[in-house]
Amino acid sequence: MDKRKDTSASTKLYLATPFFNPDQVRRVEEATKALNANPTVGVVHFPFDHQYKDTSFDRDPEGIFGSFEWQVATYQNDLSAMNTADAGVFLYDVENVDDGTAFELGFMRAMHKPAIVVLLSENGLEDKELNLMIARGGTYFMTDINELATYDFNHFPTNPLPDMDVI
Repeated sequence: MDKRKDTSASTKLYLATPFFNPDQVRRVEEATKALNANPTVGVVHFPFDHQYKDTSFDRDPEGIFGSFEWQVATYQNDLSAMNTADAGVFLYDVENVDDGTAFELGFMRAMHKPAIVVLLSENGLEDKELNLMIARGGTYFMTDINELATYDFNHFPTNPLPDMDVI
């Protein structure tokens, strides 16, 4: 076996995205399906699957969602997951920019970890603008969520931002 060209399911990913409306939920399911089909992906950590005390905006059995306790635990859990990940995959909704997703991308890049950015828009990407920090922070950009099924997460090729205005 040529170890320089080996393909194995050894990579742990952090999947970052807003998850607050039906389109965003659908995109997570599409991304999960594509990542599950990718032979280079070992583990996908999606923060919403690992909520503190099983609490989220739509499920709050102990009445702690949004409390100081929940905030600190959620923040620390997400940082721990990013620290242990090999790379981040960011479903970046250019029409509904999410501060949390932008922060997570910056955090991953500050740790010198690859950031694969899937640029998404319900109305197409024509005439859309992208923030400088996202445009230069991503290490690979794609516009088709299905490309996650074939991206090489063992060797992390890079590509420049597609033709978009950067602000």
